[in-house]
Amino acid sequence: MASPAGISGHDGARDQLLSHLRGLDPWQLEDFKLGLQCPELLPEGARRIPWADLRAAGPAELLCLLEERFPGRRTWEAALHVFEDLRLSSLCERVRAELHGERAAGALLGVCGVLPDCRSSLSGSLPDGLWESGALARAPVVMERKHQEGPEKMSQLCRLQDPNQEEPEALEETAHRRRYRERLRTRILALWERTPWPEDHIYLRHVTQREHEELQALLQPRGAGAPPLTVLLEGAAGVGKTTLASKLVLHWAAGVLFRGRFSYVFYISGHRLAELGDTSFAGLLALDWRDSQVPVEEFRAHPERLLFVIDGAEEVTLGCDGSASRPGADWYQELPAASILVRLLKKELVPEATLLVTAGPTGGRALRRLLLSPCRVVIPGFTEGDRREYLRRFLGDADVAEEAWRRMRGSESLVRSCAAPLACWAVCAGLKRQLAASPASAPAPGAPTPTSLYARLFCSLLAGAEPGLRAGSSAGQWRAFCSLAAEGLWLAAFTFAGDTLERRRLEAPFIDGLLRLQILRRVSDCEHCVTFAHRSFQEFFGALFYVLQGSRGSLGGVPRHQEMRRWLNHAFADANPYWRQTVRFFFGLLGTGLARQLEEALGCQVSPGAAGELLDWAEELERCGAVSAHFDFLWLFQCLQETQDENLARRVLNHLPEADLDIQGCEHLRASSFCLKHCQNLRKLRLSVSRVLENERTSGLGTPEMRAADFQMCQWEDICSVFCSGSLSELDLSNSKLSTASMMRLCLKLGNPPCRLQKLACKSVSPVEGLRELGLLLRGNQHLTHLDLSSNSLDTAVSLGVFRMLGHSACSLKYLWLEKGNLSAAACEHLASLLTSSPRLTRLCLGLNPLGDEGVRLLCSSLTWPECVLQRLELWCCRLGVPSCWHLSFALCRSRSLTRLNLRRNALGDGGAKLLCAALGRADCTLQSLNLSHCSLTVAGCRELAYALKRNSHLKILDVGNNDVQDEGVRELCSVLKSPSCVLQTLGLEKCSLTAACCRPLSSVLGSSKSLENLNLLGNDLGPDGVSRLWKPLRKSTCKLQKLG
Repeated sequence: MASPAGISGHDGARDQLLSHLRGLDPWQLEDFKLGLQCPELLPEGARRIPWADLRAAGPAELLCLLEERFPGRRTWEAALHVFEDLRLSSLCERVRAELHGERAAGALLGVCGVLPDCRSSLSGSLPDGLWESGALARAPVVMERKHQEGPEKMSQLCRLQDPNQEEPEALEETAHRRRYRERLRTRILALWERTPWPEDHIYLRHVTQREHEELQALLQPRGAGAPPLTVLLEGAAGVGKTTLASKLVLHWAAGVLFRGRFSYVFYISGHRLAELGDTSFAGLLALDWRDSQVPVEEFRAHPERLLFVIDGAEEVTLGCDGSASRPGADWYQELPAASILVRLLKKELVPEATLLVTAGPTGGRALRRLLLSPCRVVIPGFTEGDRREYLRRFLGDADVAEEAWRRMRGSESLVRSCAAPLACWAVCAGLKRQLAASPASAPAPGAPTPTSLYARLFCSLLAGAEPGLRAGSSAGQWRAFCSLAAEGLWLAAFTFAGDTLERRRLEAPFIDGLLRLQILRRVSDCEHCVTFAHRSFQEFFGALFYVLQGSRGSLGGVPRHQEMRRWLNHAFADANPYWRQTVRFFFGLLGTGLARQLEEALGCQVSPGAAGELLDWAEELERCGAVSAHFDFLWLFQCLQETQDENLARRVLNHLPEADLDIQGCEHLRASSFCLKHCQNLRKLRLSVSRVLENERTSGLGTPEMRAADFQMCQWEDICSVFCSGSLSELDLSNSKLSTASMMRLCLKLGNPPCRLQKLACKSVSPVEGLRELGLLLRGNQHLTHLDLSSNSLDTAVSLGVFRMLGHSACSLKYLWLEKGNLSAAACEHLASLLTSSPRLTRLCLGLNPLGDEGVRLLCSSLTWPECVLQRLELWCCRLGVPSCWHLSFALCRSRSLTRLNLRRNALGDGGAKLLCAALGRADCTLQSLNLSHCSLTVAGCRELAYALKRNSHLKILDVGNNDVQDEGVRELCSVLKSPSCVLQTLGLEKCSLTAACCRPLSSVLGSSKSLENLNLLGNDLGPDGVSRLWKPLRKSTCKLQKLG
């Protein structure tokens, strides 16, 4: 029995540990390597093995590295700790037994359910960056089925297979199939080997078993009789779509995944396909069969056993190919490669095959129109926990990393961009260099901007680059390179072939230098093509092109400033998300000297007129009225905040006449704070605030939470400062969540003498108690005439406080909306008092409140007072009945100001109409508009209205729509409308159960009435004859009707 101290050196024990390592699945071996990167799993005081040494190590090399770094017993201890973290329980028992000198029978085979014939098929061949550093396995895969199953079926689809369940027995292997699998395996490994990662990139660990389960779940078979599966794998650039797809192919080629399901798996790259000319489907498949005949007949004999993995389909220009004739079309027909891909995606070539297609969000939307009932799988990339761990490990110092993370959290877009591992590396690398340059070695106040981090990163990379890339010797190359990036963005081209580089006169040594800096990468399956290491790198250099000096555009024909205006309009006026990050980088490069730093690093001069061109665009927006409902104001504010240049922001925003902002987080609040104080000519503002400023401060003095709350309140003060500019006349705060303190600061600003606000909307504001602070506004602002407090639950205490403020002698309010305010009859007593104490209030809207007959009685008691000047009263859907009509009739007889009354959606009936008509029939009734739609009227009610109209010379608008008026009711009304003394201009008869029979009296009215201008007959079955009868008087020049609905 070997001693514990020497167990590693004993040949038998060493062979035993080597057997354990060889028995790991490929994904388990990869995870074992990543486990050795975690300090908490290593023996105390041990240093981790460099990833550069681990990345390509097979089991034997891995054991040598373990013995070299952790000699003696510590070799086994390190291995055991990692095995335990991987939850390989049976293997851990064997290792523990061997540490104690015991032999465990059968230790070499069947470890964790891995079949002996595939234990080491991929050992030592998994490259750096596999599985995108765990981006997929650490984040949940989101699946959705289109057009088919409901939630229960969806749940069945997304349920992962039992990891211990064996796959079906492997299909019989032929010699040419084995050779194909080996060629495919070699091809995928070669693709990975050509995809380098930065040396200081952090490889995060993740749970191996979840990897395997998620790979299986991607193509989990449907039930019997279900159509073949089509999976659309979507995700932002760099989150791991290609890695997942190619890993699936690799595991099939190694024989450890889908052994009994697919005879052949084909990996079709969009990059590769885009380079092809005309070919056939058989020719496309033959690209991986160069040394033998393609077994097309075998493929066609069992198409259900074929899997096509189509990676980056959006790289190919896809159209709706109409040339395909039928399913099972000719495999040997020569067509453009794009047409063949369309046929394949639409299941017109191999309907029974399974498809796995990867695409970005934009390409995914287009592909969904081609694919048949795809199962959509969203790859979110790094979770928040992954990003935080990455930052901690990258910066090294836990305290500095925590503070840096807190700063980063202020920029939600910056944190979101870190979902892609390489973008996370770029942000962390830029942040690390920024911290190194800071005297205090701490993050600068406020969240870092993406532009500053990327600029810092690229300047640092170039500082240590070879002379051919540094300033002075390659200025022309850098200008051409930035122009290439911009052109690619315009053309949605992210892969650049050799001839494209030659056309731009980009020299090979320059490109090689960028490849070494990993700003560019070789396209893994296109030998002479390059791409930017991450999409954001291309967006950065594309934005830089429009800041550098020069007049020629990237596309050649259009001047640069016109190109710039075009994508600015796309980003803001059309709210096109494609250009968002490019525009943000462009704004960031205009301010705070970042462009000057890059000018020194690249040797290219910055254009002094770039900011002026931006100002010209802003002026043009105002002149052309391009600021519309679709304009992305908040993104403009975020981009201006990226500049960190208040003078530039002031000059741009000086042209802004209105803004519409939904503030949903700290980043939005910060950008609005930075910009709104500079909007000195803003006339109209809609401002909805949520997720910030909701709660009062409850934390202790000096805590981070309290400091954050104080900082947010200062930002809110900056936002409120725009109200004192003297130009703002309309403010809409609807759907905002504001604490009492923030509401108080708002009202203090609105109540200042410089404020000229005239219209204020506070619908659905919470907490509703904050509305009490409106007194500060109403007592100090002599200009406010419109106030909308609808959709707030105004309980007795709150409503009483609001009504008292409205009755203040300094209040100049004319229009008040209190719809859907949960007001009851008790509140009407205070409202009634308000009507007599507010000498300017002319419009009151109380719709959708349960006032009832008692509430109307209280209101009507004030309508008769001489002090009441109310002209328009809206009581729609207020649960009113016949008694309310008695009180209203009494008020109408005595009121000299009320001209408009809206009673729709109240069950007044014919009895209520009769009481109202008693007042309408009086010559001294001044009512001009009456809405009785949805009031349960019949022919009898119309008869009463007709009788009243004979004696009324003021009523101009009458709506009795959605009542059972019928043809007879119309005849009653028409008998009056023909009278020369009738002044009615608008009549509403929508959905009144009318037929063609009513068209004769209506036609007579249209031919003789001197006042009727608007007639609504929508929702009635008049028939062709009825319409024809109405059409005849309309053709006469004497007809006064202007609108017929």
